[in-house]
Amino acid sequence: MSKDNLFDILRTDFKKKLIANNLIKESIHISCRALSAQQAIGTPDHDDYPIIRGKEVMIEADFAGSKGQAFADEFENKSYTLEELLSIKLSNNRKRASFVAGLNAVYRYLGLTDKTIHCRDNEPLECAKALPNIFPENSKILLIGHQPRFLETLAASYQVRAIDLNKENIGKVFADIPIEDESKTQEAIDWCDTIFATGSTLVNNTISFFLNTGKPAIFYGVTISAPAKILGLNSFCEKGH
Repeated sequence: MSKDNLFDILRTDFKKKLIANNLIKESIHISCRALSAQQAIGTPDHDDYPIIRGKEVMIEADFAGSKGQAFADEFENKSYTLEELLSIKLSNNRKRASFVAGLNAVYRYLGLTDKTIHCRDNEPLECAKALPNIFPENSKILLIGHQPRFLETLAASYQVRAIDLNKENIGKVFADIPIEDESKTQEAIDWCDTIFATGSTLVNNTISFFLNTGKPAIFYGVTISAPAKILGLNSFCEKGH
């Protein structure tokens, strides 16, 4: 799936669901806003998550009381009708974040997905403890997106390479694993057995790099909740709400 084709599939499915449920003409607004770190993740014992360090924000859309979220490095505080949300030009991370958060909120409202709200406090640590249940022994895992608890857990049991877009992380070593920059992506894909990528690759429009590689890919986090179901992607979000 190409980048453009992927979002075409999401739009088409979204529109069908809105028409089927008589929602597309409703004058109900989706209000998108950025949550503070504490609102998004609570007060975990660790303070090294990207959202706490201010490198990402959590976008939250509220549709008739149902909430959907998406991670992004850009945001807008704006309301959309459903028709407007379907037609916005997804030309930057800000617009894609609003679209994905809104998609998650509406599909949550319709009962088509769950785990659209980020886990809080020490639930990210509990989530990481479940990782050995999804990867075979002796796997070589490519972690896309520096999620500290995931990296610690994976590094304790598997061969791991980690790639991140945050320039401040590049070259630093976490859990004895150096963080590599995006120029190493193809080499790391060739090396690994499984790609374990943040769902925010959908928002930053890099997700197509990890599809159709010949390697299994699992996308983690709340961002990918509804999109994974629509696109038939494997996803992981153990403690989402």
